[in-house]
Amino acid sequence: MKISVISPSIRPEGLKITQECLKNQTFKDFEWLVEVGLGNEHDLNKAFNRCLKRAKGEIVVFLQDYIKIEPDALQRVVDTFNGNFTTYPVGKTNKIDYSGDIKWDWRNIRDEGDIPWNYWEIDFGSCSLDKIKEIGGFDEELDKYWSCDNINVGCRADLAGYKFELVKIPAIAYDHDAFIEHPFRKKYHPNFNNERMDLFRRGLKITLK
Repeated sequence: MKISVISPSIRPEGLKITQECLKNQTFKDFEWLVEVGLGNEHDLNKAFNRCLKRAKGEIVVFLQDYIKIEPDALQRVVDTFNGNFTTYPVGKTNKIDYSGDIKWDWRNIRDEGDIPWNYWEIDFGSCSLDKIKEIGGFDEELDKYWSCDNINVGCRADLAGYKFELVKIPAIAYDHDAFIEHPFRKKYHPNFNNERMDLFRRGLKITLK
C-alpha cells in the first residue's frame, strides 16, 4: 500500500465531498481511513492515532472533510514526495457548491520548498508513516482543550531532525467554520499548545497509544 488517506471528522456530511474526490483519483494504490465522532467529548487527536495504528501506507495523506482535490492529486503527492513533512495549498470558498470566490492563504503565495516546522498544515498535508509514528503520533492531551496537534507534531518532528516543505498541489475547501457553529469551540484553550510545545522542547516525549 502506497498511501493511507486519513480523515477524522466531526462533520460526517462533509466526508461525502472527500469520498467523491477519492473515487475519481487516477492513482488507485491507497486506502481511506475515517473516524467519525460528534459526542460529548472531543477526541480528534485520539482519532488521528487510531487511524495511524490502522494505516498500511508508506505515505500518510491528511485530508479534512469538505475539501475537494483534483483527480490527479494523489498521483502528484506520490510523484513529489521525498520523505518530508509536506503541506499543500487549500483555498476557501463560502459557497457550499464551491462556486464562490476562493480565498487563498500563504501556501498559494509562497514559493515551493522548505518551510518552518510551525507552518505545516494538515487540512491537506502528508508525511511518512514511519516518521510520524517514530515521534509518537498525535498528542492526545490536547483533546482536553480542543486543539489539533499539527503544531506539536511539527515541533517534535523538527526536534527529531525532519524537514518540512510546501508543494503546490491545490485544493478547495468549503469554509464551514464561518457558517456552522463549531461543537467544541467553547473548550478551546489558546495557551495550551504553547505550554505543551515548551515541554517538548525540554525533552518530553509521547508515544502512540
